[in-house]
Amino acid sequence: MIKVENLVGGYTNTPIIKGLDFEIEKGEFFALLGPNGSGKTTLFKLITGQLPSQKGDILISGKSISSLSKLEKAKKVAVLTQEVNVSFDYTVEEIISLGRFPHQKGILKTLSKSDKQVIENVMEMTKTKEYRHTQFRMISGGEKQRVLLAKVLAQQPEILLLDEPTNHLDIKHTFQMLDLLKEWQQSKGLTIFAILHDLNVASLYADRIALLHKGTFLEVGDVDTLRKEEQLKKVYEVDVRTQSHPTIPKPQLLMTPNYATSSEIINFPDFFHIEKNSECIHVQFERPLRTISNGVIGEGIQWLKHFCNFHVEKHYNGSDPKKDLQNWMNKYEIPSEQAVGMMTAVNLEDLVIAKKQIEGVQLMVVVTAGTGNAIDISNGVLSESNAQVGTINTMVFVNAHFTDGALVNGFMSATEAKVKALQDLNIKDPETNTLATGTSTDALLLAVTQQGEKTSYSGSGTIVGKAIGQTVYKATQEALQKYFIRLQKRC
Repeated sequence: MIKVENLVGGYTNTPIIKGLDFEIEKGEFFALLGPNGSGKTTLFKLITGQLPSQKGDILISGKSISSLSKLEKAKKVAVLTQEVNVSFDYTVEEIISLGRFPHQKGILKTLSKSDKQVIENVMEMTKTKEYRHTQFRMISGGEKQRVLLAKVLAQQPEILLLDEPTNHLDIKHTFQMLDLLKEWQQSKGLTIFAILHDLNVASLYADRIALLHKGTFLEVGDVDTLRKEEQLKKVYEVDVRTQSHPTIPKPQLLMTPNYATSSEIINFPDFFHIEKNSECIHVQFERPLRTISNGVIGEGIQWLKHFCNFHVEKHYNGSDPKKDLQNWMNKYEIPSEQAVGMMTAVNLEDLVIAKKQIEGVQLMVVVTAGTGNAIDISNGVLSESNAQVGTINTMVFVNAHFTDGALVNGFMSATEAKVKALQDLNIKDPETNTLATGTSTDALLLAVTQQGEKTSYSGSGTIVGKAIGQTVYKATQEALQKYFIRLQKRC
């Protein structure tokens, strides 16, 4: 649909764009990315014809753009820039109506019934209908941008060229605009070439991206190109980290400011305090830790500073345990959005707190344990019988700096240690009479201070993995022994 061949151009004899070659297919959303000064705006002006090229050619549907008349170009190509100024004091509807000009026939160029229907449709879609009779100069910058979008959509182009189209829009209207453009791309085969400033937005909406650096393309490819951290760091000159979007298979980028690199040394034993009573165990740290957890609240990998284990009655069967935990945290003035929350029917007086330092690794493990729900994950079927008092909740705090991979390693090390403790105590699944691997409601947290030298591994073959395993093993056994003693007293 668009083909650029050896394009060279700029504002002086020294070109800014230096021999670019690329092609955009029909129905493709192609995003141009790059920092200020990379040549994005210059390239856009060359493609739109605002700036003459010094060399090369731009083809639209196989024809040189220079050979097309203004009317021919207007029927095929629409342009939306970040500039929202309009010289004449038109109403919103009059501005949008200008988009139909290339399609109007006759000397007088009047709007047909079909034209009016198109205008009505695009005003509905862009949510500009409510101020159709308002003077364009009287509406906000974001509203102006939506009106200009409606104008180019009314033009019904085959190709849409966008220069920072969401520059004046808030988050809500940015996504509304791009959702609408994506819908037109997919349903009408609209070809989109867009300069986008936000790399994460580009990743969510583009099919392919081009990374412009000093007037040349560093790379052209699908959005997974944005997973190349070193390349992005070179272009944008900031520390860039990539991660996957949680619900769609697209990368998202995180920027780390220089001020966030801290050399402050903390004293681990003084870095937290613990409050406990018959209802709740609350471990609070002075600043957030990097965490991985399967808690009811705070699951996944996050940064959190409050860690809670709440007591529930034996036959607790709440329909919304997350909401219950949030209510209980509110009672204790614990911000749930900064917390991991677990629950157990085990008596909280039987908790075990184990602190240890192994070969320079400081850690603390907090465990409450019972085996009424003991289960062998490898054997039998899930029992429908009433749950018993018994779950193993484990919190592991380590004064170390882990990568996300090391967090997973450490989580596995703690799990292996728990299983070993159960097997050595000969805990069995009552349904299968085989050795239990855990309980059906176990919760586990691993939290690290991110202090010290970064480590990528914390499995059973590492010093820190061994430290986690040995401490969890000992604390789990001790907590289970307390549980058994309480059971015997009841009998």
